[in-house]
Amino acid sequence: MSMEMPQRSAERSPLTREHPPLAAPMLPPQRVHVRHRTELVPAALLQTLADRAAVQIDAYTWRRYGLIRSFLLHGPIRALNIGTGGGVETLRLLRRGNRVTTIEIDPEAARRTRARAERCGYRDQYDGKVGHVLEVDLEGPFQFILMGEVLEHIIDDVAALRRVAGWLAPGGRLVLSTPTSSYGMLPGDVLSVREDGGHVRPGYDGPELDVMLADVGLTTLRRVYNGGTAACWQYLLERQLRQRAATRWAGFAFGLACRPLMPLLDAVAYRPSDQITIATKRHIA
Repeated sequence: MSMEMPQRSAERSPLTREHPPLAAPMLPPQRVHVRHRTELVPAALLQTLADRAAVQIDAYTWRRYGLIRSFLLHGPIRALNIGTGGGVETLRLLRRGNRVTTIEIDPEAARRTRARAERCGYRDQYDGKVGHVLEVDLEGPFQFILMGEVLEHIIDDVAALRRVAGWLAPGGRLVLSTPTSSYGMLPGDVLSVREDGGHVRPGYDGPELDVMLADVGLTTLRRVYNGGTAACWQYLLERQLRQRAATRWAGFAFGLACRPLMPLLDAVAYRPSDQITIATKRHIA
């Protein structure tokens, strides 16, 4: 948006040229506030930090993103990101040279994801779809699919996995992040009877998920558990701080300070609340 003050027309009417205007009444001077570029620096800085350091992400989620990072693929492959949030993981895929397609049911989250991709110079590598994973018009195959914390929000989860399996190329990689049902709900999560943004089930335990994947032609290669009890207590405190206006910035600072400590908290592996499953699609003989 331009910061220049609007300019009055330099051309006067014929009446003004022939008769000088009357003196204006003496009014007390009014202050006109002009926004300088320096006032825009904090907003621009926050945007840069959001794109590069993901300061908006809590430490618990940051830990999961860190574990997922080692399973991302490099190169100009076709990658699919289902459930983008605000586009942090989408941006990581784009930076690895992937040609990324996203599916996001929330139009506002989809808008933020597209804006982040285009702002960082990846307009030509990005294609965003808005809608439900069971309803979007999309063709595979994709060599890599990332589906983070989405499956537990879908009532017909088997149908969703079947569609994901159909999109995955033979030998391709699926990275699936889900809560563990044995832990239960995280603080603040809501169990819903319909798809309204909350969880429709607490989660999945590993053996149950392995059977579901096998039924749609996918094979589990590895599973990484994270989010033990100590990490969950950190998450609860940070979330409470972030939710209150008076302590929001303290919550952000606390989360950033805790990021390096999360592997230590996760070392207390008692009752993990989350799991990352790496699966592949069997080659057709």
